[in-house]
Amino acid sequence: MANICAAFQHIGYKKHPTIKNKLIVDDKVKEIVQRNFAMYENGYGSSEIVNYLNKNKYLSPTGYRKTGLVQDENKIGYDWNEVTLCNMLKNEVYIGNTIQNKRTVVSYKVHKIRTVEKENQIRVNNTHEAIIDKDTFEKVQCILEKRGTNTKLKYDYLLRGLLYCYHCKRKLQIVLKKNSKRNAKSHPYITCSDYKSRNCYPLNINYEKFEKHIIYVVKKICQIYADKEIFYSIYEKYQNKTLHIRDGYKKKLEQIDKAIFEINNNLDKMYMDKLQGIILEEDYIRVSQKFIFDRTNLMKQKEELEQKLIGTEEKTSIKNKTKERKELDELIENFLKLEQIDKMYLYRLINKIEIDKDKNVYIYFNFSKLNSINENLNEFIKIEELINEKSLKIS
Repeated sequence: MANICAAFQHIGYKKHPTIKNKLIVDDKVKEIVQRNFAMYENGYGSSEIVNYLNKNKYLSPTGYRKTGLVQDENKIGYDWNEVTLCNMLKNEVYIGNTIQNKRTVVSYKVHKIRTVEKENQIRVNNTHEAIIDKDTFEKVQCILEKRGTNTKLKYDYLLRGLLYCYHCKRKLQIVLKKNSKRNAKSHPYITCSDYKSRNCYPLNINYEKFEKHIIYVVKKICQIYADKEIFYSIYEKYQNKTLHIRDGYKKKLEQIDKAIFEINNNLDKMYMDKLQGIILEEDYIRVSQKFIFDRTNLMKQKEELEQKLIGTEEKTSIKNKTKERKELDELIENFLKLEQIDKMYLYRLINKIEIDKDKNVYIYFNFSKLNSINENLNEFIKIEELINEKSLKIS
């Protein structure tokens, strides 16, 4: 196997004294890397972490490489910035991987450098000792993705990065607005910015009230999942319902395939009749156009049904169910113990929240079982009330 070159020295690592292209952990600065990841994982914004590093006189990676100093009370320059920090938080080198071919020159004539897409980069796992565990790294990537590229978090709202427009699928913004009263306090509102330019719909929702409502719903769903008596009383029914829907999709797909097959046969027969002079050219064109139109619509229906079928198969799939259940059980247990809602837990639980023009809300969880509760929430609550009244016994 060819040597994987780790030419650039990342803070937290140094070159092996005897093995070429090998990285080893630099114990002098390892804790800085670990602290940065831990702070970001626990809800600190990148600007807050940068301020902490500079306030405590930590030298930037460049400063450390040039001076060999971790901290310097008399430091001038060599400040940390948010770009450096975010590049560190995204770098797989800290979980033991080496990535090459990240950038390339456009051509030998044009000395411009472009970033290579992830799938075309060269990735080799476990080339050196990790400083950050994979679980922490994945959580941080999740938070980075939700927060987006804007790292200045003056108002880091709990649902920031999770809110999307149902219609244009763009991220929704949270902006401060004042009402018409003089000296009135500003309040955050959820809006779909530039909706006119995208032919979308205006949106104006009080964020504080919306957040309370979402947290109530999420907590209710988590409580239902945690109460196995209630959960399993209806989850099996939900799974059976999904299987029934899936069978319906399969049956409909068979009918569509049969109809497309018949149309193709008819087109073939008509073409032969045209060649033999049995039907006129204009009649062939007129009837064949109708057949092709019908076939196009059927193909579109087939594509939509196939996508729905994939969705139902994901809901009933047993792949990684044990691992997912263990992760979800632990996540729910810790979430329900929190006195104050932690953003990290929300990001792990929720994939996205969509809001439509009529202010209907659609919550999409990262776990199929939570989605099943969400889809059947009213039914779950009804059963919960009956169980609490002890008027219903479920075996």
